[in-house]
Amino acid sequence: MKRTKELLESLKEIPDYRVDIGKIEYPLHEILFITLFALLKGNTTFKDIFSWMIFNKDNQILKDVFEKNKIDIPSKTTFHRLLVNTDNNALESVFRKFFFPFTTQENIAIDGKWLRGSDVNGQYTQERHKSILNILDKDIKIVFAHKFLDKNKSSEITALKEILNDNNSIFSDEKQIFSFDALLTQSEILNTINKQGNRYIAKLKNNQKNLKKRL
Repeated sequence: MKRTKELLESLKEIPDYRVDIGKIEYPLHEILFITLFALLKGNTTFKDIFSWMIFNKDNQILKDVFEKNKIDIPSKTTFHRLLVNTDNNALESVFRKFFFPFTTQENIAIDGKWLRGSDVNGQYTQERHKSILNILDKDIKIVFAHKFLDKNKSSEITALKEILNDNNSIFSDEKQIFSFDALLTQSEILNTINKQGNRYIAKLKNNQKNLKKRL
């Protein structure tokens, strides 16, 4: 319960976009907390997350965590508005800080994915599915960090360069091994690794005969 309370408190660090804080009926940190546990239970679409929240609003464990006798759930439109207006960078900062102690960060896999259900069935937004760069600790099988991407999937290259170039980042420690797919095996990325004095192994297929011959 102690770690659960710590997570709830850390979510309070995320700024609330709503102006009149004194009249807030649905505290942002509570909504984000419930959303997180809905995701952990396998509810990956907006519709499923909202249904899980409605079903568990009388859950005694949540009541104990929030220290409330009653948990109010916002309407579907209000819930969606809360999520889309939440500062992604602030949320990511809290996420990393909380989960870093559980990771080894020695063998790291990086891959871009489309977020299932991120278009909310087209009901509340004109945007299509969003994409994200996942950073996985391969030893303990935990995705411990993310980077949101633009609509163009090629921005994975820019995102990985930012991670590798961040001298203050946990991803720049010595003796870390990164692995990524062919999309990220670009000259920009390999040159970045080279300039840092680090090493890489790039795999070539037999259909890349001219490149293989030059190497």
